[in-house]
Amino acid sequence: VLRGLRARLDELVAQSGLNVGRLARDFRVLLATPAPDDWTSGQEQGRIDGRRLSQLVANPAERRLFRDEHWQPKAQCVVSLLLDCSGSMKRHNEPLAALVDMLARALEEAGVGVEVLGFTTASWQGGRARRDWQRAGSPPHPGRLAERRHIVFKDLATTWRRARAGLAALLKNDLFREGVDGEAVEWACARLREAATDDTLQRRILIVVSDGSPMETATNLANDVHYLDHHLRQVVAREEATGGVEILGLGVGLDLSPYYGRCHTLALDGLPGRATFHEIMALVGGRHRR
Repeated sequence: VLRGLRARLDELVAQSGLNVGRLARDFRVLLATPAPDDWTSGQEQGRIDGRRLSQLVANPAERRLFRDEHWQPKAQCVVSLLLDCSGSMKRHNEPLAALVDMLARALEEAGVGVEVLGFTTASWQGGRARRDWQRAGSPPHPGRLAERRHIVFKDLATTWRRARAGLAALLKNDLFREGVDGEAVEWACARLREAATDDTLQRRILIVVSDGSPMETATNLANDVHYLDHHLRQVVAREEATGGVEILGLGVGLDLSPYYGRCHTLALDGLPGRATFHEIMALVGGRHRR
């Protein structure tokens, strides 16, 4: 099944006509900062190179006894894409899958660590969790009444090439059910902090891709109708106060500013074009805000 889905995803990427290498260069320019890379020996100034001091004995006039640190632009950041896999996102699954596949590949080629995650539920309208609650007498204020499902399409340690089949799973129609956004954001932030522990990292970026507010039928019926909305806002506020992870919202045809302070609304009615990626770059670069 995944082989066929991967073939379809490759078709979509080809139809977009985009040059992923060019996108990678654009991301490298956006995200790279100078970082020490190596040393250049045989310099006339800089730090003394102990390995060349013997040359001074042989030739007292020798001046090339120093070494200089070489700096190279590097993208010292990691990006996690968290995808809303609720039912309403199903109609966007082909353009979204193409966007995510090219974005993951371009970021990787730019030297950025990339993770692709998703969230949905294991069943509709609460499933087993709702039935257990009903058997217990339906006590008030039960909180979440759903079996959440968190999906790793690609982790930080896996290259895009090795994750090709996993990314193709974005085209599976049975993936899309309901969404509990707040807990998914908590999970994604925790993964970024745990997996990306390199002290040289300057940015850990979480991009949440969604087309609306959290929605899980059983939870909304058993609690306040805004229960999941309030929880998402609380989670984002708490994670931003904790620090270490930038949380950005990428709304698919809908404004996500009620939940995310830095966000952008993306039109995804067809396959993504170069302008789509430039909009994402502007968001990551801090040029889109509430």
